[in-house]
Amino acid sequence: MANHSEYWSTYDWSQQGEEWNASPEWKQALIDDVLLRWIPADVATLEIGPGAGRWADVLASRTSSLTLVDVSERPLELCRERFGDNARVSYLLTQGSELPGIPDGSVDAVWSFDVFVHLAPLDQANYLREISRVLAPGGVAVIHHADGRNRGRLSSRGGWRSPMSRGLFAALATESGLHVERQFDSWGPDGRYDLSDFGDVITACRMPQEQL
Repeated sequence: MANHSEYWSTYDWSQQGEEWNASPEWKQALIDDVLLRWIPADVATLEIGPGAGRWADVLASRTSSLTLVDVSERPLELCRERFGDNARVSYLLTQGSELPGIPDGSVDAVWSFDVFVHLAPLDQANYLREISRVLAPGGVAVIHHADGRNRGRLSSRGGWRSPMSRGLFAALATESGLHVERQFDSWGPDGRYDLSDFGDVITACRMPQEQL
């Protein structure tokens, strides 16, 4: 996808991104078993690519502050409409794989879902370096990305899929100074909900604590 900003500016957001959920149960299990498990409550959180706010809706209700970052103004406008005057939520327009204005070590958690699957590997590497920069010691980043299948072509979900794999992503995260804690593609009771239809994976990585 050559121009992400233009694409998401003209995208039909009438379903608010809910069309990407496999089912309501799939989404709720992802919230319960992944988002709530890995993203702590009452901490400074950043979401990359919030869309119309389907995950930010949960994050905004439980974090001390939430920064929503996007390459397109349209999703940020939709989130401003959705969250109104919530003083805990702020908005950042980026020109690419940067987090301008976010101070070093100022974020405790990063969440991104249905975004990195569309990004070129170089952009993902740049984002990982920026995530490493802004994460506080002990901070966590949970990122959904492609894992080899549907490589560099249109997938069953629609949209270009990045030529990424879990091994390459883990290597890029490690090079950026992050510790990969877990990579997984299923959740819920007995792993009944998963990303198998999409050929994707979720990587949870952490900024190591400062050495004494």
